[in-house]
Amino acid sequence: MDGNQTWPPPTPSPPPFSSRPRASPSPATHRRRRRHSKKHKPRPAPAPTPQGADFSALPPDLVHRALAAACASDVAAASRACRAWWDALRPLREAAALHAYGRRVKHDPVTGARAVPAAAASRGGGERVETERQRALGLFRRAARLGSAAAMVDAGLMCWEDGRREEAVGYYRSAADLGHPIGMCNLGVSYLEADPPKAEEAIRWFYPSASAGNARAQYNLGLCLQNGKGVKRNQKEAAKWYLRAAEGGNVRAMYNISLCYSYGEGLAQDPVRAKRWLQLAADCGHKKALYECGIKLCAAGDKVKCLMYLELATRRGEAAAAHMRDVILESLSVVNAQLAMSDADKWKPRTLHPRPRR
Repeated sequence: MDGNQTWPPPTPSPPPFSSRPRASPSPATHRRRRRHSKKHKPRPAPAPTPQGADFSALPPDLVHRALAAACASDVAAASRACRAWWDALRPLREAAALHAYGRRVKHDPVTGARAVPAAAASRGGGERVETERQRALGLFRRAARLGSAAAMVDAGLMCWEDGRREEAVGYYRSAADLGHPIGMCNLGVSYLEADPPKAEEAIRWFYPSASAGNARAQYNLGLCLQNGKGVKRNQKEAAKWYLRAAEGGNVRAMYNISLCYSYGEGLAQDPVRAKRWLQLAADCGHKKALYECGIKLCAAGDKVKCLMYLELATRRGEAAAAHMRDVILESLSVVNAQLAMSDADKWKPRTLHPRPRR
């Protein structure tokens, strides 16, 4: 035996990429495959995609108007789209800065007082606050002239508070024409409070504002639908808008939707949801909700908490709560009465964060 020979002899390895030979299919198999195979239609050619939108080709006036109702951050972001937009939106950026400073002056007179002359700062506190308030109005007017819809709304609010309602309505109309939801809502409210009321005009502005997610417009629209003001009475539609407004944080809508669930008006009767919305409205400080929660607590035997709710409702101007509060107060001991009043002094209304619109 050869010394180099191994035992047993190695098995020869198969050649690489070897495969079994396929038998050619018969004509009958071809026919069977054609009969059962799916017919694939040719896919249409995709539409040509533009290489990029030419933002600079848009007219500057159109860009300015399209973003007049946008917030300051959106205006700043749009300004970076191209050089043409940067130039077109320069007035809105300046308006946003003036509007922001005007709000600081209006809501924080101490901060605004730093910029007033020393002679004005030495006057009385109320006079200084009024000076700062008028300065804030001047800033809002400047921002409004530059095209800011939010500044138009704030200028309108201050004119309305000062009794200059025609001027306020003019600012509201300008903001509403630019699509600002609060401007549309405030214009609708001003039509409702006109002499005589113009309910149909109010409805015309409430609908787009409510559709944009403004909770106050949703509540007012529901109220008009419930009472048939400017529109045909529709309790089901009213309940729908009340619910949207309540979910958006409107306290009056919370109370109204609790009534809808309680009495089955526009919605299926649901005592559990009615109680939940009533409690939430009371927690947010609605005076009628506080009074009704106090009555329910009295019926449940919790007179200390009942007295707290009735006291809170009385402080908010609910006339029916005062008599009931005095009756409960006489039936409690001095210690329990003091406890209820102490709880009322410490109580603070709940602050809600509206659910974001999807």
